[in-house]
Amino acid sequence: MANIKEDLPQSVDNVNAKNTLNSYFPVRTKDRAGAFDWEAVIGFVIKLIYRKELLIDDIEEFKIICEKNFNEKLDNTEFVKYLDKMYFSGNSLFNIAPELLLFKAKKVKGNTPNARLGEMFASILQDKFITKETVVQHNFLEQIIVDELQNNIKNSDYSEPSKKIINEEPYLPFIYEVFGSDLVFLSEHPKYFLGTLSQFLKLYAYLYTAQLALNISSWREGEPSPKPLYFILDTEKASAERMHIRDDGHQRVHTALFKIFPFLSMSESLQPAKKQKIPIWKLSRSLSSSDTIILSNFAQAFKEERGLTSIIPDVSTPNEALNVLLNLGMEQFARGQSRYEINVNYVKAIETELCSHFIQSRGRAGRVLVINQDYLLLLTNISIGDRKKLRFHELLEAFKKRGVFFDKRSQQALIQFYERIGNVERMSDSGEAVYVCKTI
Repeated sequence: MANIKEDLPQSVDNVNAKNTLNSYFPVRTKDRAGAFDWEAVIGFVIKLIYRKELLIDDIEEFKIICEKNFNEKLDNTEFVKYLDKMYFSGNSLFNIAPELLLFKAKKVKGNTPNARLGEMFASILQDKFITKETVVQHNFLEQIIVDELQNNIKNSDYSEPSKKIINEEPYLPFIYEVFGSDLVFLSEHPKYFLGTLSQFLKLYAYLYTAQLALNISSWREGEPSPKPLYFILDTEKASAERMHIRDDGHQRVHTALFKIFPFLSMSESLQPAKKQKIPIWKLSRSLSSSDTIILSNFAQAFKEERGLTSIIPDVSTPNEALNVLLNLGMEQFARGQSRYEINVNYVKAIETELCSHFIQSRGRAGRVLVINQDYLLLLTNISIGDRKKLRFHELLEAFKKRGVFFDKRSQQALIQFYERIGNVERMSDSGEAVYVCKTI
């Protein structure tokens, strides 16, 4: 079955003058700082993983329902007013049970930045969801709230075609594998889950962004794998002499970010609009020899429409033709082209919205990737997962599976950090058998 459009433009008159992107990545060319409301996105993700939907319109309606129940079960009406302040005036309500975060999802509608960020997580999550009921110990008052919530939500199957939120295969299967399992693991520890969900999503938003950027040019190599991406701890000093931090850190990601919009928009322009989108690396595998001339003609038409000057080489295979198109996609945003600033601002928006939690300027070392202690503990706990503890070198491998790398100096800093908080077990004096335990 063809994975490129049957009506792919073969002449300049039919080439779309605009570059569009509606798959795999949430940032659009008009997005600027403050585009995403992470609280709203948290609610969207809860909706996905619990397969639940609210039956009521907003939290004010729910508040009235709860107040009525409080009045029926409590004699002191003054105390009911106090409960209103306790649970409904701030964010305390959302610390009772994960499903209460569904109210935040009400802000996520249509083709908004929040909806697109939620769709990115839906793309990573695919068909994974929580099957076990979340068990949380509540006091009498909290139980009233939870019971009323259960009366006002319904199950929703987002795998049904009519309710499917995204229609794209995972771009990074290795992220797909760990993201879902990590999310399910966290849900089994509800209080910790509620306290760390925002950090968890920000961590994976960055890892997905960085690994997408680092893998996007390697489409000829087949299915993506975690590319080296080196962080330091926030307590460490950075120096230009640390080779991995310098060569496989933020600067490498920054350079690669400039390919995300040109590559993804070009790939999307080749694929049928109503068909499930596939990554470039998978698209390249699906091409046949008969696609070579079709892609080549489109390349010539695209070059003319964009007013580009590069010489298109002769090609003999569909992947060579695809490579020409991806290069043209980049050329239209090159310095000196009218679209240059569009991609520059696009990358700025990516770094501001999805990367800023992990980037710090460190003097002569420049901008480096830094992970603070809260994110490090979260990463440690999800990497150990259902196990009680892991050997230190096994933990490092689990980090790598998620796209996080540490050099030798940072590894020593990691052990010192774990020893300081008391979650290290040494089985010998040699230091070889060092185990790291979860903190939950």
